[in-house]
Amino acid sequence: MPAQASSWAGMSFECSTEAGIVMRGLRAISLTAAVVWLTSGIALAAENVPAEMREKLETCAACHGPNGVSPNQEVPSLAAQPDIFTQWQLVYMRDGTRKVEAMEEVVKGMTDSDIRFYGSYFASLPPPVPEHPKPGEAESAEVLNLMKPRRCANCHDDTMAGKGEMPRLAGQREDYLVKAFRDYRSNARRGRGQAVMVEMVSTMTENDIKILAEYLSRLP
Repeated sequence: MPAQASSWAGMSFECSTEAGIVMRGLRAISLTAAVVWLTSGIALAAENVPAEMREKLETCAACHGPNGVSPNQEVPSLAAQPDIFTQWQLVYMRDGTRKVEAMEEVVKGMTDSDIRFYGSYFASLPPPVPEHPKPGEAESAEVLNLMKPRRCANCHDDTMAGKGEMPRLAGQREDYLVKAFRDYRSNARRGRGQAVMVEMVSTMTENDIKILAEYLSRLP
């Protein structure tokens, strides 16, 4: 090999090696930054918790997870849910409009002040990190055929992050979403927006429900 070519080859190898090191370093920095962001968000939320609410939050954490990300089957994650949405659900449960057996004793003595606190607290937590990769274009196209005619984005936002009284669906537990869709379809779930959701899911098959729930659970 000519000397000049050998020199360029050596430089190329060194550059590619250095580039690899830099890329690994950047990935490490990005991962560290993500972890810091998540933990700092949780820490900040914890710092703002009044002493009298800490024990009550432990009750929430038993089912919904200490950082609002549920580890339990068919139990929803509350992290990053819109403030007003969480407040309304607690009001419905407390007043008996929405029946959730596991929550009956929990909400019985809740004050309006407690409910406002829970709405604000869970809205301040970082959203759940999906367990599976974000859906690809082909998968998204299939699901959008289900979502567009039902105008899901009108209420839940284009990113499915929710807004106002409408819940965050992105990153929610798949099994919980399946249960929620089935409950709406059977009219077992009550509360504000019930009529709209019954209409949206009434024509969905079991397969439709499973496809949509899986898709939403994988959205960041």
